[in-house]
Amino acid sequence: MLPRLDIKEKHFHGMLAIGALAGIGEGSMRYGFTLHTAFPGMVLTFVAAFLGGFTGFFFKDSFRVYRGQKPYRGVNNDGWLMGAFMGSFIGTLIQLADSASGANLLVGSMTGAYLGAMLGAFPDEFITPILELMITRQASRPTVPKSAP
Repeated sequence: MLPRLDIKEKHFHGMLAIGALAGIGEGSMRYGFTLHTAFPGMVLTFVAAFLGGFTGFFFKDSFRVYRGQKPYRGVNNDGWLMGAFMGSFIGTLIQLADSASGANLLVGSMTGAYLGAMLGAFPDEFITPILELMITRQASRPTVPKSAP
């Protein structure tokens, strides 16, 4: 039986895969086809996403304290991981489309992951309960067998 990945794990693995492919693509342009640039691509994309999530939560707490509310003590990290995945994907695509030679794919991946994680940190406290409700609602639906023609 295969383990089921939750939303955070899927987006985390997807973000690492995009960083690895961006690293391989950029490294291959310089040195020919090479796989040893995949790990630096993954690490740099993840570090950029982590810094983006930290920045987003810092701004979120700063705005909350400024308005007189308590700082957010979140336990969910779905939002910034989902934002980092989508940001790294879109950033890599933009860099691929913008550059004539496809250079600096990793920079696009890192920038997108940073901005996506930063923006994904703001609605973070609402994403996990919504996803859990969607999953339980789908699981509670009765399955209707298809009738044979």
